[in-house]
Amino acid sequence: MEATPLSSSLWFSNPKCPPSIHSSPFSTAFPFQPLIHASPSLQLQALCLKSSQRNHLYHPHHLSSSQGRRGLAVRSSASEIPSVDDSTKWLFEPVGNGDSRHIGYRVPLPGAFEVVSDVVTIGRVPEKADIVIPIATVSGVHAKLKKKEGTLLITDLDSTNGTYINDMRLRPGAVTTVSPGSLITFGDTNLAIFRVSKKVIEHKENTSITDESEIEAEADGQENNAEA
Repeated sequence: MEATPLSSSLWFSNPKCPPSIHSSPFSTAFPFQPLIHASPSLQLQALCLKSSQRNHLYHPHHLSSSQGRRGLAVRSSASEIPSVDDSTKWLFEPVGNGDSRHIGYRVPLPGAFEVVSDVVTIGRVPEKADIVIPIATVSGVHAKLKKKEGTLLITDLDSTNGTYINDMRLRPGAVTTVSPGSLITFGDTNLAIFRVSKKVIEHKENTSITDESEIEAEADGQENNAEA
């Protein structure tokens, strides 16, 4: 499914620093200035303030909007660099005729959806499915979709009315490859039938590297100003 929000900002504390300095958000709001003729306790607080600034430079919640977007490259490890699967989206567009007489009441066609995550489940029950199709003939947990190396795989999860690729009903538990242009039916040929298309997003290979270098340069510049 779609991405989840991060938790609230984490403060990086120094156990030797007074809590009033290293845990306050004002530590990033005001640039550090050298203290002249300060008492030892004030000098310690100034040192903690400088340490707090350094820690906050690399936290995405304390960057500007333009820096925040680039900050993702800083936090990404080699395994998190976009792969082929991350660059591929599969679009499901409803193509049913909308006939709901077999259900006994009027049912609108479901909307189109994209498979962005590597693995998603399709079903009728919101608490159990990643992508919800609110139609009575769709099982609570109906099928699973998985992106792998630029291809899309589908598995029927022992649904009541079956999962179909074109006119072929899938055996429950069997993993089957979906080709672009195929028709996928989740239990109802009138209301839950979708045409599949593949969308490839091109990424510039040097984007992450360039952005990461810019973040490091900006951070070093701010750190040098703080130490001046």
